[in-house]
Amino acid sequence: MKQRTITGAIIIATIILVLLARQLTTYIFDAFILLLSFIATYEMTNILAKMNLYNNKYFALCYPFLAYGLFILGINTSMKWYMIVLIELALIVVFFGVLAMLGIILSKKTKNEIATRNLKIKVERFSMYKTIHTMFAYFYPSLLMLFFVAINNIQNMGYLFDVPVSYLVYISVFALILTFTIPIFSDTFAYLTGILFKGPKLCPKISPNKTISGAIGGVLWGIIGSLAIYLIFNSIPEYNEAFTSVGFAFWHFIILGFVASIICICGDLFESYLKRKANVKDSGDILPGHGGILDRMDSHIFCAPVVFIFLIILL
Repeated sequence: MKQRTITGAIIIATIILVLLARQLTTYIFDAFILLLSFIATYEMTNILAKMNLYNNKYFALCYPFLAYGLFILGINTSMKWYMIVLIELALIVVFFGVLAMLGIILSKKTKNEIATRNLKIKVERFSMYKTIHTMFAYFYPSLLMLFFVAINNIQNMGYLFDVPVSYLVYISVFALILTFTIPIFSDTFAYLTGILFKGPKLCPKISPNKTISGAIGGVLWGIIGSLAIYLIFNSIPEYNEAFTSVGFAFWHFIILGFVASIICICGDLFESYLKRKANVKDSGDILPGHGGILDRMDSHIFCAPVVFIFLIILL
């Protein structure tokens, strides 16, 4: 418990420092997310391997660098949003094609890998399976974590919205803090509510410790957390002006808190499901007392797309 508390304090301090350093340049936060994505992707490839879902770890680890780099390049050259999406999709298609063909071209190496695994399968089929498993690591966590970068760069995407850039600067900071705090409120109070009220299990086969009462508490406190963050920032004149300009209202954040909290619970259960299938307790051991990056960010990874879509709808 002591080690867990110390690590937790270091995690919170690191996030605060990165958010403060972000005021110098948004690239600091982008680099931070890229590092987290790299480690989380590495953990995901290991989990897949323990599930006997063979994959190409090195290709999977290349994806965050290319995907995030192309995204940032796109918005910094004022590229239309659909072109950015098409480029990201094209990257996925190219990676898929290259991976599939690589296994066939390097058939001797592929055959050795098949023999090592004691499998009875054709080279082409094995190469396709390996490609699909690798692509899974592209989508989770790499592609989902790209939404952190998108939120961080909202202020650099002013050409896409009919909102002054000066307002987007404040909205970007606010949205990032929401993305971190909603999962914290939801996860923490889901745990505490579950301990207090207990009751029927939510998904006993996936996560035996989670209860329905805990899930309800997590959603309620996720709403409270979202609304509290909004009210706090809305009391600051600069943020109030920005919120007013885009039409933010308190009920928007009740809806956001509700939806995001449910998605956070789903994200938590999804990672628990993967770990159970892989028969591992934690995704990694980089965070003493907490496990791996995926263990700490399973809810945040799913929350980021929700917050980004929420912003797109309102902006």
